[in-house]
Amino acid sequence: MQGAPLDVQHILDRFEGIARLFPLPSLVLFPDVFVPLKVFEERYVEMVRDALADDELIAIALLKPGWQEDYQGTPPVHEVVCLGRILKHNESKNGEYDILLYGLARARIEEELPSSPYRKARVTLLEEHAPVDDAELIAKRMRRALELVPGRRSMIWDLRRLANQLRGVDASAARYADAVAHGGDLAREVRWMVLAVAEVLEGGAVLGVILARG
Repeated sequence: MQGAPLDVQHILDRFEGIARLFPLPSLVLFPDVFVPLKVFEERYVEMVRDALADDELIAIALLKPGWQEDYQGTPPVHEVVCLGRILKHNESKNGEYDILLYGLARARIEEELPSSPYRKARVTLLEEHAPVDDAELIAKRMRRALELVPGRRSMIWDLRRLANQLRGVDASAARYADAVAHGGDLAREVRWMVLAVAEVLEGGAVLGVILARG
């Protein structure tokens, strides 16, 4: 995917807390997940251009129900977002972009800032908590979650392999829960529920319950 490993911690340490928001109606981005996006609206094309000229960071925000009524304005978004890094991009002749976005970290919107033509917000990065004492139970819940998505396991392992190659190191247990949530056949609001939980043990429990209910 690229030569040198991506130093995620270095990127996050340099992040100054102001995120470009890309509100979408159905996509929930998770850390360590890759998503291809086609960007064609003029305001978001400008957002991509600005990101590429700066830190290459964009935060994906999930629009709340009813967003259709004010899509051209500032419809409400869920407060927990995922900060992503543009890994690859291609600009078409008509000025549209195809980008590959990689999730870096959860973040919470503290306030939206006056901005145009696209939205920006002051955000706080969310630290994930996985106490050592909970390691065995976390691992058990991750195994259970994987058992509940048998048809998606190969895709989930491929996702983890690619992420490990990109970062150069294996990531935390939370990344396995995120990969399962991304790979599972879940509704958008349900995916967001998993994203919104920074406690790894709790997130694994939420994911397990959701998958078990089918």
